[in-house]
Amino acid sequence: MEKTEVLIIGGSAAGLATANSVFARWPEKRIQIIRNVEYTVIPCGIPYIYGFLDSVKKNQLGDQGFLSKGMSINQKHLADVDRSRKIAFFEDGEQIEYDKLILALGSTPKVPPIEGIGLANVFAIKKDPVYLQTIYEALNFEGVKDVVIIGGGFIGVEMAEQVKMRGDYHVSIVEALPHCLMLNCEEFAAIKAEKELETLGINLINSTMVQSISGDNQVESVILSDGRSIRADMVLLGIGSSPNIGIAEKIGLEADPNLGIKVDEFMRTSDPSIYACGDCCTKFSAIDGKPSDVRLASVAALEGIIAGSNLFSPDRKNQGVVGSFCTKVGSLSIASTGYTEKQCQEKGIEYYTGSMAAPDRHPGSLPDCTPDMEMKLIFEKGSNRAIGGHVAGGVQAGDMVNIIALAIHNRLTAEQIVATQYATHPLLTGSPLVYHVLWAAEKAILNSK
Repeated sequence: MEKTEVLIIGGSAAGLATANSVFARWPEKRIQIIRNVEYTVIPCGIPYIYGFLDSVKKNQLGDQGFLSKGMSINQKHLADVDRSRKIAFFEDGEQIEYDKLILALGSTPKVPPIEGIGLANVFAIKKDPVYLQTIYEALNFEGVKDVVIIGGGFIGVEMAEQVKMRGDYHVSIVEALPHCLMLNCEEFAAIKAEKELETLGINLINSTMVQSISGDNQVESVILSDGRSIRADMVLLGIGSSPNIGIAEKIGLEADPNLGIKVDEFMRTSDPSIYACGDCCTKFSAIDGKPSDVRLASVAALEGIIAGSNLFSPDRKNQGVVGSFCTKVGSLSIASTGYTEKQCQEKGIEYYTGSMAAPDRHPGSLPDCTPDMEMKLIFEKGSNRAIGGHVAGGVQAGDMVNIIALAIHNRLTAEQIVATQYATHPLLTGSPLVYHVLWAAEKAILNSK
């Protein structure tokens, strides 16, 4: 029987981050990574397979960086675990004895229980290169011209943009909320994103559900909740994901079908020799400590680092999830972190806000300047700490919102954000006289009085 000190089940963001974390601290440990796919695709790069990259292989995360450190990577399917003997059993009959087991099992795309969901050319977005290649080939089929995307979140919007840029496709997004991206973004940013989508020629159908999908063997149309029927040669699903907990339940670990495998602040499961990280495990909000269903590659990688650093000496605690997102639609960059105003209202949080719109270069006549880069900050009344930040404009948006994510994690107040010194440069940032983060916080302070 093969033996290894660290056995990682899962070869995407969480599993690979765990491996790197373990190696950085204990390079002498034997590390084996088991994944159930041929190779690892970069999760956030999946939409760009169908546009910018025009290839599944170009979105591949290579193995060499891990193999060169002495790790092993194999494709297998985990079948069972004997926790008392610390042995993992695989479908091919192999058994591996471990010292520490890490479950980085990921998640599965949600598939709504609607009529016609099983027709040909209806696809969820899975992190499996073979499956993603099937979507690629279906898009290239001569008869596919009308593509309907169910779900206007980040994946849905990015897929719509990339499919549209492939050529003469008619692309529609069906979104249940009043605007695309509104689940995580402020309305001002969502509206700007929709204008970019419309400029690209994408048809937006908001405040509408899908009732059913129709066709003989292959999808032919999508029936909406208002009775309308829209033509569809292909349907792509982007309505979220559910944690993979099947094996955890089978071996008796505590788990919840909606929240994931239960872990403590050190990423340990109910078995102290088994850790879990990434989409498959439970999470809590760094803002209010309540359960969170945020599933992001950035969160998975961080949890993997925490899990790996705690395997043989638990001392690094998970501080919770803020939920930081960013994307680019056409020429517009959008980023958000923490709560939106709508989420604050739903949670009963009293808050105040401050906004700042200004050029992201100085002077504004410089090339590539976004003249109306806009930021909104949200602060909790009473504590005055930052609980949300939202940006729409130029490519700085992602890094700018990361400042606010750091502020939220460290419970900084509006006054502390205003008192922070920021680097500025004509070609890289807005003017120090109207720097977005500082002045959005300053306006929030004035609005709170």
